[in-house]
Amino acid sequence: MGLIKKLKLLIKASKPVGEFVNQVKGAKLKYKTIPFWVSIIGSAIAVAGAFQGFIPATTAVIITSSLTALYNILRGADKIEQVGVKPVFRTTEFWMGTGTIISNMILDMQTAGVNDEVLVTAQVIIGSAMAAAQSLAANQPENK
Repeated sequence: MGLIKKLKLLIKASKPVGEFVNQVKGAKLKYKTIPFWVSIIGSAIAVAGAFQGFIPATTAVIITSSLTALYNILRGADKIEQVGVKPVFRTTEFWMGTGTIISNMILDMQTAGVNDEVLVTAQVIIGSAMAAAQSLAANQPENK
């Protein structure tokens, strides 16, 4: 096989491989992202630490709310380039925010150590981040 034939074969083979790689990159699932796991694990550690008395409950609420808000904003910004908008109840942003609100309420009930102003502020931040994420995700890419 000559050099020209080898180059033609290489070019033919590289096109499907390149398309496959691009599809795999585009199919990244939301629960396989670093921000998702940082939010989940960080929140779990903070809540467990508060239940065990290692950190104040107020600190755990601040940590979980901050991680959730950051996750929501990052996911919303990530979805700006995606075509189509998922229904709210099918997004990780909604469920992460809802889960954090519930865990903050349970933490407050179990420890009775969360300042009411901090708890209300945390819930407002989470709700605002959820709304911002949905708004960001609703932006559709421009046709070029």
